[in-house]
Amino acid sequence: MSTRRSFIKAASAAMAAQAQERQIRVAQIGIGNRGTSLLKQVLAQQNVRVTAVCDIDPQKRDAAQSLAARDNPKSYTEYRQVIELEDIDALVVATPCDLHAEMAAAALDAGKYVYCEKPLGITPEQVDLALKAARKSKAFLQIGQQLRYYPTIRESIRQIQEVKAAGAPFVIKAQRHSTPPQPGTERARPEWYEDVKRSGDLIVENAVHNLDVCNWAAASRPVSAYGHGKKYLPKTIPAGTVMMDGFSVEYIMENDMHVDYSQLYLHPRQLKELRNGQWYIVFGEKGSIEINSGMLYPMYGEPSKFFTPEMESTREDAMAQFLKCIREGCQPFADVKVGATAALTAIMGREAIYRRRMVTWKELGLDV
Repeated sequence: MSTRRSFIKAASAAMAAQAQERQIRVAQIGIGNRGTSLLKQVLAQQNVRVTAVCDIDPQKRDAAQSLAARDNPKSYTEYRQVIELEDIDALVVATPCDLHAEMAAAALDAGKYVYCEKPLGITPEQVDLALKAARKSKAFLQIGQQLRYYPTIRESIRQIQEVKAAGAPFVIKAQRHSTPPQPGTERARPEWYEDVKRSGDLIVENAVHNLDVCNWAAASRPVSAYGHGKKYLPKTIPAGTVMMDGFSVEYIMENDMHVDYSQLYLHPRQLKELRNGQWYIVFGEKGSIEINSGMLYPMYGEPSKFFTPEMESTREDAMAQFLKCIREGCQPFADVKVGATAALTAIMGREAIYRRRMVTWKELGLDV
């Protein structure tokens, strides 16, 4: 019996070693700021070859080819040509938001593994397209909900859900505030970003990261949302026409938790009473946990920090996770359901703001 066990153990080890040695051929579609960052992550992994790069901008294609010169990738302007390539195992989709679902679904239909940047879609119909393709495909989709790939955030969620350091969680308050740029110093953005019909507006393009963390921390999803927002500066413009620069939204979760989220580009630099920046505080029966800092605040005792220096020094591992799952034949923890839930949460909040009324999950018409 011990000989048989030894044989099985040795065979399993050999198979694992072979999986690690297998070269994965990756194509990159979309090479803007985030796409370039992901391409660098891909190139840093072992036994990976960048076979093709695709973008409609010739300068971005040239820059990507230079960055991946080691692998001498082919250059394309049409994403369908890339999907049809036989020497591709996986695709990284980092294009404008309105193209994510279409490209991801086509790649899944072709049997390719997909790492798709957030949001999965900017409408329920787009999200549904990607979900249906993932359910039929022999491959999988991993979503670029970036905060899922930080060891610090994962540890905070473990403290909330497994350790139950704050006891039963009840309420999440979260924000993403910043000081508006001085006139004439605004950050240059691509044209599609400012177009709410392409980006999905600030809550879908941007806050989807933060709302995903709220869903994750609550271990739930919303049943209803109500919110308000608009473009405040340099002049007030109602929501739904141009990208908002401020909004607040309230969610009631399926497990009856309450999420209160605000995103404002109106925070004066010297306003210290309400802390600027991004943070999430989970209020529970025994105290509170601040997710970004790893701080536990007992209801009556002294605060303590549960992050280790090693955790805090580790950056995101999105591509490492993606390639590991391909090699090991397992599903990613940030899978298509995570991406769909995050996108629909943001879409629900946007529609509540636009319609100026409560919007329910049921109205979105999708079963994730």
